[in-house]
Amino acid sequence: MRIFTFAALTCALLAAPAASQFTAEFPGDPRVWAQEQERRSAAHTPQLADLRSEALLRARWSKTMEACAAPPNITRLYGLQPAHADRTVANGILDDAFHGGWTFYAETDCAETPVVRYLYIAEKSGDHVMLVVNRGEVISTPSMMRETSALAGAEAYEAAKRLDPDCGVESVGMRQTSVLEADPALGPAVAGARFSGGWRELWDFTACARDMAVTVRFDTDGKGGTTARIEDVSLR
Repeated sequence: MRIFTFAALTCALLAAPAASQFTAEFPGDPRVWAQEQERRSAAHTPQLADLRSEALLRARWSKTMEACAAPPNITRLYGLQPAHADRTVANGILDDAFHGGWTFYAETDCAETPVVRYLYIAEKSGDHVMLVVNRGEVISTPSMMRETSALAGAEAYEAAKRLDPDCGVESVGMRQTSVLEADPALGPAVAGARFSGGWRELWDFTACARDMAVTVRFDTDGKGGTTARIEDVSLR
């Protein structure tokens, strides 16, 4: 379970409105830049079979997997996709530090966390970084999720605290995530970026010993940027 620090949630609680903007910062035409990164990074694309051992190690050490009754095993890896337009990856590419980034999923034998998403970054030094991002399949990039999850967690906490005024902020944790719906006009991913349409995701949190569901709406700006806002918070 992803635990939020007091400082992160306090900052999010003070932020208004409950929305965040992921502004395109790509040089020139964002779509052309994203397509060019897919071409340039092709030689550095990882093979899923080569990632299995490290993915298992990362899963077993990740707080995301803490709810599993026993150390999880991975049954398969799948869904490798370019993520060069993710804000963190793009900044590294522009700084000449990264070749590119990719996301992929793992199925596990843990009932609490059956699907895990990872981010893999190939560095120009020859090293790489692999991170566990979240539980479940989603459309939002890892950076979108990271930058919006504190807001979503704060909203979940505020709603739960109304039911339990003595609840502490340390009780908040992020659980399963999924795509609730995608607009018919949602464009295809180009290195992780979307250039038309929008979508909704459902993010589950625990807060004050309650299960809270947060609906997050994402809207693209046509330039590789995306706005995220909290649409609804409800008790499961």
